[in-house]
Amino acid sequence: MQMTMCRLAACSLGLVRQGLRLRFPIAPALCPLRTNVRTLLSETGVWERDYRAETRRQVEQWWHPRIQQQWQKEMKDSQKKKFYVLSMFPYPSGRLHMGHVRVYTISDTIAHFQRMRGHKVLNPMGWDAFGLPAENAAIERGLDPEVWTKSNIQSMREQLDSLGLCFNWDREVTTCLPDYYKWTQYLFVKLYEAGLAYQKEALVNWDPIDQTVLADEQVDENGCSWRSGAPVEQKLLKQWFIKTTNYAKPLLDALADLPEWYGVKAMQANWIGECTGCYFDHVLKLEGKETGEVLAAYTSSPEAIYGAAFISILPSHRLLHGSSPLRPALHRALQPGKNCLSEVTALNVFTGHEIPVVISAKTEFHGHLDTVIGIPDSSGEDVCVARDLGVHWVSVLKSEEDGTHTLINSAEFTGQTREDAFISITQKARERNVGGHLTSSKLRDWLISRQRYWGTPIPVVHCGSCGPVAVPVEDLPVMLPKVPFLTGKGASPLQSAHDWVNCSCPRCKGPAQRETDTMDTFVDSAWYYFRYTDPHNHRADYPATGKAIMLFTAPRC
Repeated sequence: MQMTMCRLAACSLGLVRQGLRLRFPIAPALCPLRTNVRTLLSETGVWERDYRAETRRQVEQWWHPRIQQQWQKEMKDSQKKKFYVLSMFPYPSGRLHMGHVRVYTISDTIAHFQRMRGHKVLNPMGWDAFGLPAENAAIERGLDPEVWTKSNIQSMREQLDSLGLCFNWDREVTTCLPDYYKWTQYLFVKLYEAGLAYQKEALVNWDPIDQTVLADEQVDENGCSWRSGAPVEQKLLKQWFIKTTNYAKPLLDALADLPEWYGVKAMQANWIGECTGCYFDHVLKLEGKETGEVLAAYTSSPEAIYGAAFISILPSHRLLHGSSPLRPALHRALQPGKNCLSEVTALNVFTGHEIPVVISAKTEFHGHLDTVIGIPDSSGEDVCVARDLGVHWVSVLKSEEDGTHTLINSAEFTGQTREDAFISITQKARERNVGGHLTSSKLRDWLISRQRYWGTPIPVVHCGSCGPVAVPVEDLPVMLPKVPFLTGKGASPLQSAHDWVNCSCPRCKGPAQRETDTMDTFVDSAWYYFRYTDPHNHRADYPATGKAIMLFTAPRC
């Protein structure tokens, strides 16, 4: 009884936050009960006056299976109102600690409370088993990450059972098992087919200790790695991304649908930023010939795109430092500290006219931008740049007597108010698949590839004839192979699995190589709460295109 009351006392705050009103007070501190109150009838028929440790063990052994049986019996009652208690599943990179005990005791108490209120409660548990913590811990001990992880799962499950917690173990999920990561790969393939997953060279956050790429959210406010604590470096690598920026505005607006969680909503809104502009894609040309490069450039005035005069990039842009064929031409124009007009031009997606690419005198733009569209009609700074470089531009905004602006020299959008044109032009860009998705200047696409072993293999093969090709859904999962020796340093460990890397192209059947980076563990943990609801379903009988990105990003933006 005392343990039960202590649990309720610790969890009263959680119950109040659910909007529940308890009919009895819960004291924060309870007076110790006299030991002679706790008397038990032993197997010999003698009342024991002392509640010893051995007696406790006997009581727990008697009650544990009966509690679980009662829990499962309640789950079979389909007439009751449903209640889903979701606690974050743990990394099995060690053993449970007191932080786990606190979190899962709270969730278990809420689950029992809701069951007492007449609900059919789902209280599942699983394991966030892939990722850097488990791999590093295994390397430190000279063990296979799979052996280490599965051993920890067994120990942690025994610890959870010993606490008397009632989880729906029949819905257990483990992200490192093929029957789970098959569907992570399936979601990736669907995003890739929809153009929402892509690979490009980019300056990325690099952890020099753990020798891997970090997403923006894995870098703390001091510019250090979330795991190793090392100062993060910037490194140019070819990486895989998911186009979260295409869904920034829907994600931001959807926060209003949540009735509570004010602190969390504020953090997510700040992370996404104000969605006041968009990117437009531009085909790059050199000496009048298309180069195969497409440059996405940001503007906070998409309604004035017909007045774009130039595209401005930072000196740190990938085009000046990567493997782009435009690198020599841009370097010829580069003069540090000056706005430099290059030979490279960009095709304005609306006018069809070529505008020059300018290397900016600045070392950074607002937010996380490295490419912006120069529109003199909407920026005094752009007027100065265009005049200094002798770049011609067309006026597209006309001031009215009432202080509003209407469009001129803007094709079918001429005569529209600035506000109406904002909507019309971005919609047209989306229809033509050249951008137009409202986003902020601070949010970047989600970098998901990692140069580590213990993660979900990215289901892509690289073919000399076809380029990158997604593995067909019917061939999933792409199994993670065994790698004999892990150091945690250098290139992606999967490069050493030659028999696995070398394969046939799914499209032309010619020789190809598998992608050797793996997905970040946050990709696996982005959708586990959905898998709990149907963990044994092996059929792909639901659509997963643009909605899949909402599934991936909603809990983590």
